[in-house]
Amino acid sequence: MQTKARPSDKVSSRAQLHQQLSYEIATEAIVLLENNGVLPLAPCPVALYGAGAEYTVMGGSGSGEVNVRHHITIKQGLTDAGFHILTNDWISRYDQQWKAGKQTFLKAARRKLIFPTERVFNDLMSMEYRYPSGDSISQDELNELPTDTCLYVLSRHAGEGHDMKDEEGSYRIDTTELNNIRICASHFRRMVLIINTCSPIDLSPLDSMPGVDAIVYMGQLGMEGGRALADMLMGKTCPSGRLAVSWAEKYRDIPFADEFALDSEQALYKEGIYVGYRYFDSFDVQPRYPFGYGLSYTTFKITYAGATISKDIVTCSFLVTNTGKQYSGKEVVQVYVRCPGEDREYQRLVAFAKTHTLLPDESETLNISFPVSTLSEYKEGEAETVVSKGKYLILAGSSSRQTQPMAVLTINETLILSRHKNLCQAKHKVAILKHNNNFDIPQGLPELVVGADAVKTIEHNYSLPPIAIPQSAKSLLDSLSAEDMITLCVGTGMMGEKHGFHTPGAVGHTTTAFLNKGVPNVELCDGPAGLRIEKRAVQYPNGEIKSLDISISVYEFFPPLLLKWMILGDEKKGTVLYQFVTAFPIEAMVAQTWNLPLVEQMGKAVSAEMQEYGVTFWLAPAMNIVRNPLCGRNFEYYSEDPLLTGKMAAAATR
Repeated sequence: MQTKARPSDKVSSRAQLHQQLSYEIATEAIVLLENNGVLPLAPCPVALYGAGAEYTVMGGSGSGEVNVRHHITIKQGLTDAGFHILTNDWISRYDQQWKAGKQTFLKAARRKLIFPTERVFNDLMSMEYRYPSGDSISQDELNELPTDTCLYVLSRHAGEGHDMKDEEGSYRIDTTELNNIRICASHFRRMVLIINTCSPIDLSPLDSMPGVDAIVYMGQLGMEGGRALADMLMGKTCPSGRLAVSWAEKYRDIPFADEFALDSEQALYKEGIYVGYRYFDSFDVQPRYPFGYGLSYTTFKITYAGATISKDIVTCSFLVTNTGKQYSGKEVVQVYVRCPGEDREYQRLVAFAKTHTLLPDESETLNISFPVSTLSEYKEGEAETVVSKGKYLILAGSSSRQTQPMAVLTINETLILSRHKNLCQAKHKVAILKHNNNFDIPQGLPELVVGADAVKTIEHNYSLPPIAIPQSAKSLLDSLSAEDMITLCVGTGMMGEKHGFHTPGAVGHTTTAFLNKGVPNVELCDGPAGLRIEKRAVQYPNGEIKSLDISISVYEFFPPLLLKWMILGDEKKGTVLYQFVTAFPIEAMVAQTWNLPLVEQMGKAVSAEMQEYGVTFWLAPAMNIVRNPLCGRNFEYYSEDPLLTGKMAAAATR
């Protein structure tokens, strides 16, 4: 076996640079949801409670697991920043409860392996250890603490094969957590709730609970999460994250919420295009926190400075000013358009931009452009993508619910962007939501007119293109039998083969059967938040490589002796090899930066680590649209909005 894993565990300059980049992304991903002035805090003695205090979740399970050298928890981040943790006894008791609960959970899972059928393995993939809530906090305990400041961390773990549930301890706050938050909120002068989850949870019980002074959506921030959170709480960094997913007031405010995941065979997307803010805005449902929302330690003024159109490109100009007097910060300007007609959403995001860090009283001009094609719709009957005739209202602001009309875009005749052919007819009809988007155009707005020649119609040709490959490749293919081709396509799964190139911990390997024909095997790796590979492996004198640690948590279900015999190696019998990668914030948090250059830097960083360890394909970025907060894999998707999703994925891909 050949490998690029190294026999040294020395911290490289590359690792240090990427660790800092992970931190920078994390600082811009945190969203400040509520703040009555209690934040920022100076380092001080604090009461720290909650599941995520020391067991801070850095990412999703399964495909999203990144095996790193270190992970800064909330407790460590606060301690390193100079906060004095006064509740170590409670945290220590929680540690014992967590470990005992994990052992009970693993024993139950291992009992299922007595009869290891395919159904059993599928069931194991869907099992997830639910973190305990910890001890109930007593008033006597609080009275002994010499501090007026409390931080309470709500954590939830979800992942591949494991959805959350609309029940206590999952999407909803459980009774113990709620009582603990209530008693802390009534006792401490400063109470901050930190949410360490991959997607929204139900915060409605807080509506009748006074005393929660600030709510921070930390999310799951990768290896530097604890440091990033501490710096944000202190005001060392100013929160600039904006929500990429709307938060509902209650679960049943989400369209067809009760039908989510009821049928494992099929899902009916009855909401159609009305996902997230497109549903809330179109059907006048008030969200708890709207799409694009986020608070700052400073204030901004967004001044519209005009718009122009050049053929099919609309450009809007804005002057953004930091109107605060103390903190520097960044603002996100969001441009939306209301499209007229039947079955059109109330508004859609068409463009956005983020400022650089603005000092108090400093301004920046943002020129934000979007093509007319972002206003299109697909006409199924005609098999055409069109921008329909009519008047379109351009709005801009700091969230989907905080916008002002800026200009009118007039399309004098329908523009046909492309003609297609409907190849995949639906097997049955699904009754989906409908909405007619009728609205009035405010008087006095500047008007931009799109000419009939603004776009050229693309005619899609569905005939197969001629095969164009080098003669050497054609000769090789001609030499393969049908069995050879099957072997080449199927690959060798997670376990791989005992020769050829090997990246320990890769999720998939192609075959080494054709090395003598000049076809190397390639390595495929999971991980939208970084590369999921093994951090330690051993290479035996005969060349074979085996992992020393489990590369994915599902292996925990194997009995230790079986795991050691089947999967893990013995470091005493060979050379220990190391692969240290970077755990970045999950995609759901990366999208909350609204910072495309930063995401492009992350893509470059992952590319460098792929080259360093010989990874051929990174199975990312992921681009499912987030439509329900219970989905266990929400962590690896960017947003409920297709434009934000596409822009983020494009930046990472570049």
